[in-house]
Amino acid sequence: MGRTSGRTTLGLIGSIALMAALGCGVGPDPGGNADGTITIQNGSTHVLTALHVAPVDQLSWGPNLLPDVLFTNEQITVLVSCSTYDVLVTDDLQRDCVLFDLDLCFTDQVWVIDNFTLRTCVY
Repeated sequence: MGRTSGRTTLGLIGSIALMAALGCGVGPDPGGNADGTITIQNGSTHVLTALHVAPVDQLSWGPNLLPDVLFTNEQITVLVSCSTYDVLVTDDLQRDCVLFDLDLCFTDQVWVIDNFTLRTCVY
C-alpha cells in the first residue's frame, strides 16, 4: 500500500483525543529490543483489517501487524522502538485512518479506535 504525498490531518477534536490517548509508543521491533508497547483496542462497531506503521521519512507502509482481524472489543499489543512514526488502520469498509508524525518513545500506550475516530480520520 503506497503512502500519500500530501499530509491529511484528523479533525481537531479527534487529533487531541488520539494524541492524549497515545502519547508515545508505536512501531514494530523485530529485534526484541522494545522501548515500549502500543495496544490497539477496537472500540468501534467495525472489524479492523490492517494496522501498519512506518517511520515518517519512509515512502511505503510497513507490513500489516494484525495476525488476523481485530473484532469489536478485541485488542493487540505491539512492541515498539523509540522513533517517530505514522500509523495507518484500515476497517472492513476499506476506510483508512492515519495519524502522522507520532513521537513514540519509552512508554506503554493504548489507542482506542472508535466509530468517531474512523469517521473523522478517513481520507
